[in-house]
Amino acid sequence: MPAHPRIPNPQEGELQRFAYDLRELGEGKASVTWIAGHEETTVSKAALYAALSGTRLPKRETVSTLLRWWAGDPANEDPDLDDHYIEPVWSWIDRLPRDHEGRRLADQWRTRYQRLARDVVDERGFRPRAARVAIAVPPEQQDFINELNDLIGKTGLEDELWLLLGRFSFRVVRYLAGESIPTDETCWTLTDRLASFVPELDRLDAARRLMLSAEVARAARVRDRRIARGGRTA
Repeated sequence: MPAHPRIPNPQEGELQRFAYDLRELGEGKASVTWIAGHEETTVSKAALYAALSGTRLPKRETVSTLLRWWAGDPANEDPDLDDHYIEPVWSWIDRLPRDHEGRRLADQWRTRYQRLARDVVDERGFRPRAARVAIAVPPEQQDFINELNDLIGKTGLEDELWLLLGRFSFRVVRYLAGESIPTDETCWTLTDRLASFVPELDRLDAARRLMLSAEVARAARVRDRRIARGGRTA
């Protein structure tokens, strides 16, 4: 594995220790360049290398991608085991045979990452919160709203949200009004429910499209809030 990222010092904290151990796990296995170039990889090579530097908490999609090749065993995954899985980021773990060693190891790493993410969030909670600012719905968030509207429209029941989604419809009204943006898990659950009314829909592709659109929308809101706080207009 090329040493593009700086080698983290495991004595400097849990984040650095996690990155250091992750690098160790990857020694002698598929290279980051090879993983990034694989047709199933949706994470950039830069993000994969950044996860090994220990400078900031990587996204779970990034960690999951590395672990799939370094802790898991893609050659032994059964693609038919997760057709209706509600958590696509880690679904490859459940595609492994029940008695496969990679399943146990991957579960351990997933738990470790989840604990690390909670600790990082808790630490950030002690920092003074940034001033609240009002911003308009960014174009990128409007693109997400359009994507969600199109998905709902495929059911032919866009005027019957309660029939489509039950109590979940209250959240969708907020998403469509630009008041909030769903998490990846919610995007997947939402797509899964809507897909039950559209049998020909490729739910995996639709969920990925919706999650990507939501991710871009969240980044746009962060950008616009930062601009608003700084008094800049561009």
